[in-house]
Amino acid sequence: MAANGYHPANTPVNGAPMSSASTQPAAAFETVTVSTASVACDGDVAKGLGHPRVFLDLTAEGKIVCPYCSRTYVLAEGAKVGHH
Repeated sequence: MAANGYHPANTPVNGAPMSSASTQPAAAFETVTVSTASVACDGDVAKGLGHPRVFLDLTAEGKIVCPYCSRTYVLAEGAKVGHH
């Protein structure tokens, strides 16, 4: 264990060697293309993976990542932003 009380990166917590599966990069999170600059995300309730509903605004960069489930929402090319 490191002097600060935390385990250094890529070291086993319980003393067992790490499996190759734990060193593989995580699968990419889902990306959803939307036609409006405001979206509501509540996770995937149908699969039992829901989270509190949050409303996300894509107007600043044209994309945003949900802080709960890491699903990325991307504004479709040519989509209108605003009321006009």
